[in-house]
Amino acid sequence: MSCFKKNNVKKRYKCKIVPVKNNDINFMESFLRESMHCGNCRKIYSLNSNELKIHCNICNQFFHCGIAGECIGDDCRIYDSDGKIKHRARYCNNCVSKIYNKETCLCKYCDKK
Repeated sequence: MSCFKKNNVKKRYKCKIVPVKNNDINFMESFLRESMHCGNCRKIYSLNSNELKIHCNICNQFFHCGIAGECIGDDCRIYDSDGKIKHRARYCNNCVSKIYNKETCLCKYCDKK
């Protein structure tokens, strides 16, 4: 006795992508109408107001007050292709071990090393 298997034939569908005009503008307008709370004082701010200044790298919250500043540790630096410092990670007051002045600090991870 012999067994015959049917070949599974896949159906192919043509997908069409139709661009919608001004879709990006409507998305940005609706995005800027959103609001978030500050991780320190818990007040609600809209994204359009530009009140939220930093995003803390450890606790993943946005802050407009209670900001410790940029970390001066080696692990919190991002370099560009020329070898210059492009960006430093920023932290809130709760996620740092030392604050040197209003603009620089040392985060918990860099202090352990």
